Amino acid sequence: MDDAYAIRLAKTELRDAYNQGNVKRVLAVFADAYSDMSAGLASFYGTEAKTVLKHRLKKLFMRYDVELAVTIISIRVQGPLAFDWGWHKLTLTPKEGGRSKATRTRYLEIWQKDAAGQWKIAIFLDNLDVPPQMPPKEVLAEMGVGRVGGVHQSGGRRRARIKGAA
Repeated sequence: MDDAYAIRLAKTELRDAYNQGNVKRVLAVFADAYSDMSAGLASFYGTEAKTVLKHRLKKLFMRYDVELAVTIISIRVQGPLAFDWGWHKLTLTPKEGGRSKATRTRYLEIWQKDAAGQWKIAIFLDNLDVPPQMPPKEVLAEMGVGRVGGVHQSGGRRRARIKGAA
């Protein structure tokens, strides 16, 4: 089986485990001694990270029905390591009633093959996603991109018009 495909399957397992509120299945996707650098939370490393994740998951699944949606941008395999990044959208619905709350984060996971040849998350990082935006006009002008502000495209050549210049 292709390594990138194996990681996609593991991401599917992670998503399904979250959606079923299954702590044990979520933990199975993480390496025993992984590094957790989750947004807005204290970082933990090694076996402590997995123990803290287990505690957090138990509390989360006790209070909420959880839906995780995963969008993978890319998976790059480099020998015994792989890099996976994209978005996670986590929707929490209180079990005792109330409105659902959704959070979308950008993530980077570094995967490592374990002794059994299974891919596991070795390092997890995420941060809150923000709406996309264009680079500032000055940056686009420096890049020579299209017509933005004082930048014009003419006859295949690009030239910048600077305010105050002749």
